[in-house]
Amino acid sequence: MKTNFLVIEDDPIISNTIKFILESNNGVVIGIAKDFETAVGFLNSKKPDVCLIDINLKGEFDGIDFAMELDKIQIPYFYLTAQTDHLTIEKVHKTNPLGYIVKPFTKAGLWSSISVVWQKHLNEKEKIFTIKSDGYIYKIPENDILFLEAFDNYCYVHSENKKILVPHTLKKVKSQLQGNHFFSPHRSYYVNTKKITDIGQTTIHLNSISISLSKAKRPELLKIIENNS
Repeated sequence: MKTNFLVIEDDPIISNTIKFILESNNGVVIGIAKDFETAVGFLNSKKPDVCLIDINLKGEFDGIDFAMELDKIQIPYFYLTAQTDHLTIEKVHKTNPLGYIVKPFTKAGLWSSISVVWQKHLNEKEKIFTIKSDGYIYKIPENDILFLEAFDNYCYVHSENKKILVPHTLKKVKSQLQGNHFFSPHRSYYVNTKKITDIGQTTIHLNSISISLSKAKRPELLKIIENNS
């Protein structure tokens, strides 16, 4: 199956080069947007599988603003970036890209940067977590799980839209997860590191949700986040 790409880049030479590289590797470019507003228009009219976003778009809203919209509806994306300032880097850390493509890039370098990470993403996306609760069977993509929470001899599974009480311990439930992107910041929690939006001294945040973080485990978590950036 071919992958549908949306390219958000205001330099026509770069965007056309990207289009050529993607289509030469069996990809489909469903649109090229020069600004935030045009990108939103493509997003509403077509359904990209993945986006390539220039961070420093001209206009009131930049590429990071568009990335935040993609995070809300869980469409994956890569950033296209040159050297950026400190404030931009801070803003980037509030988003969840699959990776970064540094400009200038070579044709071979661009495709290898995308294809390896994209295939890994597809492999992880296909992992389904199946649980039984109150007579129902739930099948949840592992990437949609926010965190597991211990509750006596039971466990809550928190996903984007559900909170399910499972009649098993946290230890047993987390052993059933296949992905390697989960981490235990505290003995009562098991968190999807891809959903972490902020790391404090004693807490982590998944948007508005605050979870305890053991001081002893903080360095390990920071290293994991850094390696996955």
